[in-house]
Amino acid sequence: MKRIINSLRTTILICLASILWACKDRPVPQADSPASDPHIQEVVDRVSQEEYRRTHLDIERMGLGLYGGSKYFMAYRNRDFHLQNGPSPGNQEASLYLQNVFTEMDLSVSLQGKYDNVVSELTGTKSPEIIYIIGAHFDHIEGDRPGGDDNASGTAAVCEAARVLSQFRFESTIRFICFNAEEDGLKGSKDYVKNHVLINDENIAGMISLDLILRPGSDVDSLSVIDAEVETQSSHAASVAWVELFQQAAINYVPSLIVDDSIIYGVSGSDNDPFLNSGFPAFLVIENSDPDWGEANPYVHDYEDASDRLANDPTTPSGVTYDYAFATDITRIAVALLAQEAILMSVTEKP
Repeated sequence: MKRIINSLRTTILICLASILWACKDRPVPQADSPASDPHIQEVVDRVSQEEYRRTHLDIERMGLGLYGGSKYFMAYRNRDFHLQNGPSPGNQEASLYLQNVFTEMDLSVSLQGKYDNVVSELTGTKSPEIIYIIGAHFDHIEGDRPGGDDNASGTAAVCEAARVLSQFRFESTIRFICFNAEEDGLKGSKDYVKNHVLINDENIAGMISLDLILRPGSDVDSLSVIDAEVETQSSHAASVAWVELFQQAAINYVPSLIVDDSIIYGVSGSDNDPFLNSGFPAFLVIENSDPDWGEANPYVHDYEDASDRLANDPTTPSGVTYDYAFATDITRIAVALLAQEAILMSVTEKP
């Protein structure tokens, strides 16, 4: 019996030694990532590609008077904000459209500042002073330039996020902002931060900017990985942490979309920058043609950036087109993050 016991002890020691040797120099396992919440998944699943596409096409057509009537007719599609002359008819038509879209969702709606940013809000029920923002610029540049990817794509995402999130209650406030005059040096978002956020000493817990999210891929690199990329500044730890929450939300709720697990650090040149420069957590989400979109996406700021022009023509040499599923998935991730951080009260719709 002793011999059997000693033999068993020896065997066990050998096994333990083998296990310890096998684990030698291996990384220590990390704790599992936070699990997804089925209630938030229910909210995310309400984001509709069909609704996103419909809204995108509506915004892309501004300047033809198809929504607002003949007073907005310019004979071509345009949403330019003139610093000297004020908003073009197409820009005014887009503003009217956005105000009505948000009003129909029973959100509070206002025009802010001298650049007429369109601001809508879903007020929090327990901690309304804590504010989360999802924003995109709706203006473009002068001339026959529909701005389909830049930035009807981001604006449609803000509208779709508002459509879904406005059906529920959250502890904190969620604000949906369509900024104007971004193409003129971020004038609208700079004015908003300076003359609204800072003056009112607001607590902006996180800001998401969506800009160019519809045309992933590269016209010069057919092997380009189709993914979403995120930009912020490495010097701002709160913004880096905010980005990481977005990346984790993608893993938890929209695993079909690849979000680059690295972060592009630097000045984004989009509406997140004024928030970040004032110390608020903020980042930009953009298609993977950045940062070399000048070559990868040659139609930015061009006549051809439209759903019915070369930017969305599969017969071009690159074959790169608009990808509505991609843009809708980015919208889903943003919705997941906002629902998670603003704290979804329940999956029961608002009365």
